[in-house]
Parts: sequence; C-alpha cells; structure tokens
Amino acid sequence: MTAPVGIDLGTTNSVISVYKRGRPLTLRVDGNNTTPSAVCFRDQDHTLVGVKALGMAMIRPEHTILSVKRAMGMKNATYTMHGKKYTPVDIAAMILQKLCEGHEQELGGPVKDVVITVPAYFNDEQRRDTKLAGEKIGLNVLRLLPEPTAAAIAIGLDKGRDQTILVYDLGGGTFDISVLKIENESFAKFTV
Repeated sequence: MTAPVGIDLGTTNSVISVYKRGRPLTLRVDGNNTTPSAVCFRDQDHTLVGVKALGMAMIRPEHTILSVKRAMGMKNATYTMHGKKYTPVDIAAMILQKLCEGHEQELGGPVKDVVITVPAYFNDEQRRDTKLAGEKIGLNVLRLLPEPTAAAIAIGLDKGRDQTILVYDLGGGTFDISVLKIENESFAKFTV
C-alpha cells in the first residue's frame, strides 16, 4: 500500500510531497522542488505544463493560463484554446497530472490517495472544484486541508504540547493568516 501524497495546488507554483521517515519530503518535478502552475496550449495537440509552460507565457500569452486557482469555483469561467473550451477544473487537473508524473519518476509508482491543500478562505464551490480536479485524473482525494494547517503539520506543530499559534501563509497569489489552537494533537482553526 502506498502512502498518501500531499499536494499544494498553488496560485503561482505547486508542490508534491510524501511523508518518509517521519518527515515530509518534497519531490522534484522537471528537476525542481516547485512546479509553476502554468499551462500553455502550443497547438491543438501539444500542451505544456509547468516550467515549459511558464517559459511560453512571454512568447504566447494568449495561449498560456496562469493563476487558475483564482478561477476555481466560478461557474461560468472558461478558457478557449484553439477552438476548445476548458474549465478551471480542467486546467487544475493538468497541473495535478504533471505533479503526479513527477511522483512516478521520483518514486516509481502511481499516485492514488492524495490530500490537497486549499486557502483557508476557500468556499464550498472552490473546495468542490479542487476536489473535482483531482478526481478528474483518477485521484482519490482523501481530504482538502487548509494551507495554514498543512504548514503547521509540516513543521511538526501537531506533536507535543498544547498551544495556540499564529500561522501566516504568504503564497504567490494568496495570503492567509490563521490562529490555530492545538489541543490533544488536534486542531481548531480561526481564520483572521
């Protein structure tokens, strides 16, 4: 049985991690720890995702989609590329697929179970679309985890003593501040 994978589907960059030897391990995709959240439709048959897509943003901005996370949950949001329509869920799924390919290259096996982080302020529709993006490529989305909570877990604040902490997550497109109350190794979150 493979361990669940953690994915930060970010506004500007995305990351895939696994838990090994008691610590989170960030996996490399195309040689980098982060993958640009970019998709470029070169033509009808060729789509670039990640570093190569970001490189095309200056050359073909009309065919490159950046910051799709901001459109998650918008019912009528679509992107038309070479005569075909794509939703934010479609684009996010392409980014997730790229991350999963990195997992396969690094660890030699497919991704099945995932936890995907979302901004603390995401509403139900945005959370639903994020989950749908994972399911669209066959992932079993175990949970959507608020980004500040994921950050606290990543540095081990869920272990040990009861405490109240302030977590800020300054990303490429979002800024979350949350107060986390940790008692008996479980979290109560208060978003600021």
